[in-house]
Amino acid sequence: MDTDESDLHLVIRARTGDRRAFAALLDRHLPVLVTLCRRLLGDMLLAEDAAQEAALQAFLDLDRLRQPDRFGAWLMGIGLNMCRRMLRLRSQDAWSWEAMVGGSLVREPVDVTPGPEDRAESVELQARVRQAVAALPVGQRTAVLLCYLRGLSYAETALLLGIEVSAVRTRLHKARARLQQTLWSVWMEETMATEATDLVEMRVADVWQTPVEDDKPRQVLVVLAEVDGERRFAIWVGKPEGAALAIALESVDMPRPMTYTFMQRLLEACGGRLHEVRIVRLADTVFYAEAVVDGPRGLRTIDARPSDALNLAVLMHAPIRVAPAVIEEATPGGTDYTTMVRIAQEQGHPVEALPSEEQFEQIRKVIAGEISGGAAAMVAELHS
Repeated sequence: MDTDESDLHLVIRARTGDRRAFAALLDRHLPVLVTLCRRLLGDMLLAEDAAQEAALQAFLDLDRLRQPDRFGAWLMGIGLNMCRRMLRLRSQDAWSWEAMVGGSLVREPVDVTPGPEDRAESVELQARVRQAVAALPVGQRTAVLLCYLRGLSYAETALLLGIEVSAVRTRLHKARARLQQTLWSVWMEETMATEATDLVEMRVADVWQTPVEDDKPRQVLVVLAEVDGERRFAIWVGKPEGAALAIALESVDMPRPMTYTFMQRLLEACGGRLHEVRIVRLADTVFYAEAVVDGPRGLRTIDARPSDALNLAVLMHAPIRVAPAVIEEATPGGTDYTTMVRIAQEQGHPVEALPSEEQFEQIRKVIAGEISGGAAAMVAELHS
């Protein structure tokens, strides 16, 4: 629906039941929302799902919008919350020790109501965005304020500024480019930068698969051990990633290159190498990793799943470094099986989803290094 009406007028019409008005709002803001979701989720299909869920939630809650002229910002906020929930749900196989001994992972319902942490992040982000907008040249800043913050159309903005619509588009294009550069640097600074000197070097000690037990799905854990130290902890990974890591640890020659070998050769063909892998954060039982790549344009830090980054590190003989806070939080303590069951009951987790007492003891011994050879056993099973 092609319209130059402001967001305010369209929201007012949509609240009276005019679905064409709401469709016009989506036509205007949905492309930006999908792009935002794709950057957060790293997957176009998931981004479209998140954007669709956000649009539906916006339609259902339209009467709750306090500032109708800020529909776009409100929709983006709903989309951000949807992406956060999807990331948490998608990470169900990346467990820390505390999640394992506390019970099975519980799927949380999608809740678009921001919590205290989300609100604090939102306030800080708003301040940084305002600062970035204030630093724009006067013409670009005015166009951004009128179009993106007040929700005016290009035609309305051009009329107020006394310029052509094409000039408005040019100013907004230049402003977006400057804001992207500024805010991307802020994001990299806040979420990606980690001083390598603060990290502890570790190695992949083993990969272990839980034995067959009734109808419970078999799970795979990767044991990381401190180089020149005694600390060890485990990361739960998906079975395909664990199998690939076991093959790499056992130096098995495959008739055709597997996915991570292909990634290695692509990187080398482009003149790059894996400088190091970092595991920098453990939040909500999810581990977060970075791959530092040294290429023709210098060092670049890339967000990665630990299972992918560890596979590439083993193949390319790259150092693995872990933040001390992650080690401290993930290192198993003295929890026994009875305590684990009690904690699960207190937290409302289904006890039947927990490993048996015998399996619990095996997991403890694997992490402690008392049981080894898990990678070799997995490779033998793959051969058979």
